[in-house]
Amino acid sequence: MMHQDSGIAGITGKAFIITGGQRGIGFAFACSLLKAGAKVGVLDLPEKPDTAFESVQKEYQDGCFYSRADVTDQQSLYGALETLSRSLGGIDGCVTAAGICIDKPFEEHTWIDFQKQSSVNGAGTFFTVQWVVERLKKAGKPGSILMIASQAARHVCPGHLLAAYASSKGGVLAFARNLAVELAGNGIRVNTISPGYIATEMNLSLARQRPELHEIFQNAPPLKRMGTVDDLIGGLLYLLSDSASYLTGVDLPIDGGMCVSVSNGR
Repeated sequence: MMHQDSGIAGITGKAFIITGGQRGIGFAFACSLLKAGAKVGVLDLPEKPDTAFESVQKEYQDGCFYSRADVTDQQSLYGALETLSRSLGGIDGCVTAAGICIDKPFEEHTWIDFQKQSSVNGAGTFFTVQWVVERLKKAGKPGSILMIASQAARHVCPGHLLAAYASSKGGVLAFARNLAVELAGNGIRVNTISPGYIATEMNLSLARQRPELHEIFQNAPPLKRMGTVDDLIGGLLYLLSDSASYLTGVDLPIDGGMCVSVSNGR
């Protein structure tokens, strides 16, 4: 049985909204928060969530909710956030995991390619956080915001052509640092996680199309392996919990050592 709540200070009994949470990294985050005793509201693009999510929802029926939303559409996004907030009985923070990545040469990027990534990764993150912060302030509550950035915002990723994606995720990092200072007086902490090569369906699908990426995923990180979504869970729980109550404006790179290796020119 999945339902084995461990109870973590600052997470148990709290309620969090996760964007892009019905599969991949967002889904793993939702499951880990539920196990830790939190309530979770997930929004994502499909009208109906994945069967794996539905199974978890049945198990945590009083604490796990789903709402369809397009994070690039203000009305759709705000409607879903309002629905989830009501279902949860209030919110204590959010995790912005919705994101897309287009990997191709700079000159081949179209206006639509750039706008799509900027809308999902940038505007979707910005206005989700804005909505949540407004509710936290209105309730007079502290809170914790966690945004998912990327190793691509910190360094150039070997074997990839990510100029537009990197610019959108670099914006997330800069946004989070500025917001952390602006909201510190309200007791609202803002941090980011920058995942490395994680074995999500998106990355695995890309590797199937370009077999040379298998070697990069496995050998470029100093730890000599591709990460899993489980490798991100410890960082998520720490940053959202009371254990990190004196931590804000920080980016946690969970990348198998890539940030160190690349910065040293290896």
